Amino acid sequence: MQGDHYKKTLEQAVYLLHDAETELFTAMVNIGFAGVYEDISQVYEHGESINLELAMFENTSDANLDLMVELIQQLINVKNSLINLNNLQVDLDKEEEDVDDEEEE
Repeated sequence: MQGDHYKKTLEQAVYLLHDAETELFTAMVNIGFAGVYEDISQVYEHGESINLELAMFENTSDANLDLMVELIQQLINVKNSLINLNNLQVDLDKEEEDVDDEEEE
């Protein structure tokens, strides 16, 4: 059985993977809006909030987007496996809020 330090380290890894997922998703969106979804990107103003999901970027004609989707899906699977295998109690939504609060200060 692993100790508290080990479990905390796993939790930190999950938060890091979650942050990486967010960054990779943003990069994927930027690639899509510079390529196959360029027409859609011109409809929105810079800084405007758009609700996007990973599924919207699946099965495009862009091999680069396909690779990004595959990478993000694998990252999500690893993150969820770490959480489930180790019975981690992480609040990824709270972690994002905490980061937002720190940035405002």
